Amino acid sequence: MPRRLTATDVCAVSGYTRDELHATLKVLWPYREEKAAPRVARQFTPHDLVVLSVTQTLESRLGLRRAALSVLGEPLRAALSGPKEASRKARLVISIDPSTVEYLDRSITEKEGLVVALGPIFEKVDDYLSYGGQGILPLAPEVISSRVRKAN
Repeated sequence: MPRRLTATDVCAVSGYTRDELHATLKVLWPYREEKAAPRVARQFTPHDLVVLSVTQTLESRLGLRRAALSVLGEPLRAALSGPKEASRKARLVISIDPSTVEYLDRSITEKEGLVVALGPIFEKVDDYLSYGGQGILPLAPEVISSRVRKAN
């Protein structure tokens, strides 16, 4: 059964605080149209983790305001969904006026806009969903000796 993702998970992956996440969800489509049930935690998908990590990058590192983010919700979700070639070199080219988001897995583009590298975001989400690479443990080789009991 897949793991249920909550706001705590989104904050852990994206870097948002709970207040920042709440404010972003109020302006970003489709979250702004969802009516949350009282006392029921909102659930998120792995796709939401990627989308909200990108919006946090746009806000914190590139200085985009939430008002500008509000027009990017639908194109951002569309650009990050669907079958695509998995690439750690993938990027998004984001234009505000008109609001467009283009997913690129090649190094050259004629488009103008903000460019966001997706490799680190994909890696962060993948690590979180796989429980932080738990299978790679820093274990060193040890010598194990057996002890034999003497019978009386």
